[in-house]
Amino acid sequence: MSGRRTVRWLGVWLLALASIGAGAPAGTRGAPPRRDAAAAADMVALARAQGPEGAPTRVLDGEVVIGANDLARLLDATKFWRADVRKLVLRTHDHRILLTADNPFVLVDDATLRLPSPVRSFKGELQVPVALVDSLPRDSLIARLLFDPSRRVVLQVPPGGVVGAPRLALEDGGTRLVFAVDRPGGAWIAARSRAHFRVHFSGFFAGALPDTLPEASLVRAVRLLPSVAGSVFEFELSPRAAGFRLVREPAAGQVALVFTDREREDFEAFAPEGPPGPRALKVVVLDPGHGGSEAGAAAAGLVEKDLTLSLARVLKIEIERRLAVRVVLTREDDRDLSLDQRAERANRARADLVLSLHFDGFTGPGARGATAYCPPATFGSSLASERMAPSGAIAVLPWRDVATRHAVRSRELAEDLLSSLDLRGQGPTRLREILPCPLLGVNAPGLMLECATLTSDADRERLQREGALNELAASIVEGIEAYRRGE
Repeated sequence: MSGRRTVRWLGVWLLALASIGAGAPAGTRGAPPRRDAAAAADMVALARAQGPEGAPTRVLDGEVVIGANDLARLLDATKFWRADVRKLVLRTHDHRILLTADNPFVLVDDATLRLPSPVRSFKGELQVPVALVDSLPRDSLIARLLFDPSRRVVLQVPPGGVVGAPRLALEDGGTRLVFAVDRPGGAWIAARSRAHFRVHFSGFFAGALPDTLPEASLVRAVRLLPSVAGSVFEFELSPRAAGFRLVREPAAGQVALVFTDREREDFEAFAPEGPPGPRALKVVVLDPGHGGSEAGAAAAGLVEKDLTLSLARVLKIEIERRLAVRVVLTREDDRDLSLDQRAERANRARADLVLSLHFDGFTGPGARGATAYCPPATFGSSLASERMAPSGAIAVLPWRDVATRHAVRSRELAEDLLSSLDLRGQGPTRLREILPCPLLGVNAPGLMLECATLTSDADRERLQREGALNELAASIVEGIEAYRRGE
């Protein structure tokens, strides 16, 4: 590999790419179980295109080195070469790095560093021992670099920081995994089912996953999923796992993920799951939110009612092309529709799935990402036992609450959709278990999806890019595909 060739992906994406092969060990680094090969390859391509900068290294006389040109690029530094004394000066903002050919001493600002071997010249370019990377200043005026020895790549650390390899420990009645992270606050639970429990970190993964796990562990497998933003880990859990807890520890620079095999008040419950296996999907109803006199959220020229209709039209084409199902829109133009009219159109179409499309808006600019609202799965999963009379009489359910009959399936749909958005960099995502108004009277699995936040500068910029709605539609369809497979 040429010393000048750019490597635009890092350990997390390289590991994900390697794990897609059929020969990956079962239960450790396997391919994402809910994504087919084409979708996985597409995700890896996205990750490569949007991943942080990196540069290859080489070995000279037993020492790992990086070319000075690549080092300058990663640091966004200007180069000044003095041929008479064979010195190279790299300047980036207020920092100055002085390299001298055949000399192990490097001047960084006012500090003199001794490297394990001299700076060497190779094919007309200075080669710098990668040990310099760990000694560079740590401030906002200079890019932070990291050497990944497993891939022999020097990486430019993104704002989300780095995620280290997990350390697993068995506890009384539980299993604890600890990740060393730069930003403990940038970790959140992305999916809560036992079979596909997921945690998203804002940083990139620069470590290695364990090849084997203890037999007594509640964690049966750990996989790294291809993700456009950050690092997403999927955990396959034992049926004995009864609850979980995510503990952020900023002072220690780590995040602990703890699973327990007993009911405990200080632990959260897993999401209810329906029986595995493919789901029949013949009719999908798309409900473009708002319309007519109801404009919905608006910001910087983007209006919710127009976006939801445009997205629904694109999504209809994509669903029919990829899933070969019939798609019905509750409205096909800019008109007022009552909640009852929307529910009636969905029920008349005999929908197998209903997706109410919306875009969020908040008074504060800090909120961003997507949110799914679905009927409470806890109530839905226990509906029969709570409503059924001892004699086996038919339960009576208010018609407006009929969507709660499908609460477990709706939650599974929400997890699949949000996971797809999250992996494609369209998050962060949130799930709220509350019966949303657009599902009142809807007799089918469904949810209300706030696809993005119009009051967020980052979300608006993404939505205004060419092909943005097509990208969003592709993510939603991939989530629907995962739901239909029911893996």
